[in-house]
Amino acid sequence: MSGGFERIAVPDYWRLALMFDARGGDIPALEEGLKRVGDPIRAAAQAMPLRIGVADLHPDLVTGGRRVDGAVEATFAETQLTEVPAFVAGLRPLLEKLAEPSSLEIMIGPMFSMVPVRQGGTVLSLAFRRFPGTTSQKFREWWFNQHSKIAIPVLGEGLLAYDQVHVDQTASDEAAAAFGVSPVEYDAYDNLTWADRFAFLHSCSDAEGMATIARDEVGRIDDPSRRAALMYEVF
Repeated sequence: MSGGFERIAVPDYWRLALMFDARGGDIPALEEGLKRVGDPIRAAAQAMPLRIGVADLHPDLVTGGRRVDGAVEATFAETQLTEVPAFVAGLRPLLEKLAEPSSLEIMIGPMFSMVPVRQGGTVLSLAFRRFPGTTSQKFREWWFNQHSKIAIPVLGEGLLAYDQVHVDQTASDEAAAAFGVSPVEYDAYDNLTWADRFAFLHSCSDAEGMATIARDEVGRIDDPSRRAALMYEVF
């Protein structure tokens, strides 16, 4: 429906996400480092809820897309948006020795909780762009109004949370500048939460349902742009 997204979608919060690879590819060192700087990151975030995760490298996992080894997320009210660049700038000395510099990407946008949120320790984090030739408005309407209604029943009761972050490029560029990295263009940052890896694998075990999800993404998501990993929370 034309203009449907703008009429009905009111964000629950905003979300900041930093995605990166481990320096030298050393994921165990990344995990230990993130645990070590977790308290300083929390102090810098003040009242913003945080989630810090590291990629689960179990051989049964195939999430597709480019590699990502770790992520730091902060959730905040839109009224706090002006505070975010200073917070991001403060993250640089905490993360620069842990993350491969060229791998770090930052995105910010309004977040929509697509299912009632329940807590879990395993999160599929992924970022992607819209398919070439698709307008931002059409992509957002499809993702919010159609794709969620296809994916949620397939993934079932084990899906504890599903957050869509509709990336705001201006805010993302400002945060990238504050951290000191090049801006990147994404349309979407996606979070889906499960209790653990086993719940995730069970949730994705309906081959026909997963094929239906994949078909719905054709011509809507620019697949080569996808960056994703199943992560477990470390802080």
